[in-house]
Amino acid sequence: MTAMYFSVTTVLTVGYGDITANNAMEKLFCIVLMVIGVLLFSFATGSLTSMISSRDQHDAHLNEKIAILNQIQLEYSIEPDLYSKISRTLQYGFKKIKRDAIKFMEELP
Repeated sequence: MTAMYFSVTTVLTVGYGDITANNAMEKLFCIVLMVIGVLLFSFATGSLTSMISSRDQHDAHLNEKIAILNQIQLEYSIEPDLYSKISRTLQYGFKKIKRDAIKFMEELP
């Protein structure tokens, strides 16, 4: 619990107070560093949110296609073997897209 407390304090605040700014230049430097830190943290949070949202959209798109396939199967009495092949092909295509996205993200610096 103590380690978690220290890590949360480090991330959410500007420090523990053991080192302080004493003159105007040091205070200005600290302000600039804090603004840069907030901007970087906001950018990282926004990027992560965007990636999660994109993944959810891909999953919803796959589920929509599977639902349409289910309707077609019921309406036109598609054989189970053909239905299974089409379903696997859809799922494979979406998994490939996810793998490509993951590979791309791993290659980023």
